[in-house]
Amino acid sequence: MPGERGVLGRFAEPGDAARAVRALRSAGLRVDAAMPAPFPEVVDALGRRQSGLGLFTFAGAIAGLAFGIALTVLTSLAWPLVTGGKPIVSVPPYLIVVFELTVLIGSLTNLVAVAVGSLRGARAQAVVAAAGAVGDHIAVFAAGDPATAARLLRESGAEEVRDVP
Repeated sequence: MPGERGVLGRFAEPGDAARAVRALRSAGLRVDAAMPAPFPEVVDALGRRQSGLGLFTFAGAIAGLAFGIALTVLTSLAWPLVTGGKPIVSVPPYLIVVFELTVLIGSLTNLVAVAVGSLRGARAQAVVAAAGAVGDHIAVFAAGDPATAARLLRESGAEEVRDVP
């Protein structure tokens, strides 16, 4: 919404911001928010679909788990060294390698998914964070009728309401 005229309200409490978002959306205004943390009540009030990023990360972790198991077992079978009468394939020594590969490949998959998502411009319509979501405040931006937006923001408990060019 950069370059779009609207009204910006600053909130200290996530509950107040969520109430404002619901009121603004029911009035037919376009609403966006910038937060220092993803407060669940505000995100729910915005009505956005949940990100699919977790699915990519989970798939990468499962691939890392499979790769870790395959690497340790196949390496032991390729070079069978009997130490202390233990079986060639035994789980306890493999746990560290399997765990580390699960975390490594899962996190690299997450990194790639975030990079691809940001290159595709999934957040091109974000509110400018410097406009009001600094420190511990939540900024709620409403585009549409400025008088209605300002009134609803004040009624919901906004600490500051101002027009944004």
